[in-house]
Amino acid sequence: MGEPKGSMSPMELREIEKTKIRCARKFFDDMNRRFAPKNVKYDVVDSFSKLMEIVK
Repeated sequence: MGEPKGSMSPMELREIEKTKIRCARKFFDDMNRRFAPKNVKYDVVDSFSKLMEIVK
């Protein structure tokens, strides 16, 4: 059974999140190349306004 996130230090959690983001970027880049060039966009946002800028 895995460790609960609450018991991890903030530095470890940030590295895990960075790894997840890198993996997601690679996954969506691959999906664009294989199936729908430039139809799928993956980005990371830290606010609702940033999300709205991207979806417009």
